[in-house]
Amino acid sequence: MTTPDPSDPYSSGPLMPPSAAGPSRSATAPWLSATAPRRSAGLDPIRILSVSDSESYLKWAAQLLSSLPDVEGRVFLIDNPILPTDEQIASAVAGTDWQHREIPVIARSDLAQVIADHSPDIVLGAATGPIVAQVFLTAHSRADRPALVSGLPGMGLPASGKGMNYRRLMDAFIAHSFAEVAAYTEASTAAQVPCEVLLARLPMLRSEGIPRLRTSTITEAAPPAPGPTSDRDSHTTPPASPRSLDASNTLAVPRTLVFTPQAKVPAERADREAIIAALAEFADRHPKSTAVIKMRSRPGEFETHHEQHSYFEILADFRTRRVSGADRIELGYGPLSDFLDSESALVTVSSTAALESIDRGVPTLLISDFGIDRELLNEVFAESGATGTLADVVAGNIGFPDPEWLAENYFHSDDGQLRRDLGLLATRAKAGQLPNRRSAFLKQKRLLLRAELRTVTPAPIISAYRRLRYAR
Repeated sequence: MTTPDPSDPYSSGPLMPPSAAGPSRSATAPWLSATAPRRSAGLDPIRILSVSDSESYLKWAAQLLSSLPDVEGRVFLIDNPILPTDEQIASAVAGTDWQHREIPVIARSDLAQVIADHSPDIVLGAATGPIVAQVFLTAHSRADRPALVSGLPGMGLPASGKGMNYRRLMDAFIAHSFAEVAAYTEASTAAQVPCEVLLARLPMLRSEGIPRLRTSTITEAAPPAPGPTSDRDSHTTPPASPRSLDASNTLAVPRTLVFTPQAKVPAERADREAIIAALAEFADRHPKSTAVIKMRSRPGEFETHHEQHSYFEILADFRTRRVSGADRIELGYGPLSDFLDSESALVTVSSTAALESIDRGVPTLLISDFGIDRELLNEVFAESGATGTLADVVAGNIGFPDPEWLAENYFHSDDGQLRRDLGLLATRAKAGQLPNRRSAFLKQKRLLLRAELRTVTPAPIISAYRRLRYAR
């Protein structure tokens, strides 16, 4: 449990009633008294200051800090083009120590002062690569620099060398499965980023041990049905449909079928239309059930990644064309947990939401029609036993992963090792024992300068420069 300091002008804010409109964007409001810590493991307290730029990273940071004992946490948003709205902020911090609290929004020019005011032991770069690079450059320039830690807000495979380059000043990177630890250790070595890769459970996963399917969802099997498929062939042969629980029973047709989009995949509009068509046919075939697209943003709001073909627009087009069942597809907003009850099921192409659903024992399906591979960001689910087709979506035939897969992927036991690792980093920071990576510091500055120049230089000039550069 984190303990915001009420006397701090940059504190995570006053306790607000649940009926409040949402978090304020001011960092100078008057503060009320902070709540006492709920959890303590008898460890030496450490101070962690987190900086985020988007809704998904804010959610990860708030949940992570709330899960760590004996931590004095500070959570900030930095002003940037993908800054979440008040509604997105409220959804991101729901259920954490920052629920109903103000999340201060600071300018980049305020970073150095904020870090100086708080003297954190650890700065958590919970943001996209370019923002993390700026945060770490600022923190690393201090004589008594804090430890620098980063990570990704969900499933992190495949590991990206580009992402590691933006984080090359970090002392540690948080991964969330054994496979991710191996992949990011390899990526950091290849990118020459000398950091520790720490293992942690995703903080939104709350189950004790291996999650189990909620038994209240068992009923007579729904017959499979031919459903819409993508015009594009799968990159790999789709794995088998979700298995039944035994020879006579499968999972009930869910009363609420929740689809969670991923901004980057599938990229083709035709594939996204196929998903909406399957949801519409599900709603049409099962009049007692409802299909919901659980949106992460409203039109005009921003997410971590840009979405080219919005499901909002595609659904509107289906309704305009009076596609049967489209008028029974709802758009949902708010915390995902609000949609995961005992009569719901979740389907997705590739989203950390699948792990949240599995964590709660909710039937979950990864759509395989477009492929189960690196390009679709869902390769990790290939052997999960939770993949299925759009025909399964139409039939409401939604399964659950194998226990063996769960133990190896994201649902390992949480023995408190991350807190111990962070405590050691904090101790090294206090003792001035962290390395001074001057060469990496200079390289990071050059990388950021090039990135900023690309944002203001006309595209034809950049293209001409690249042609000359690579012609050598």
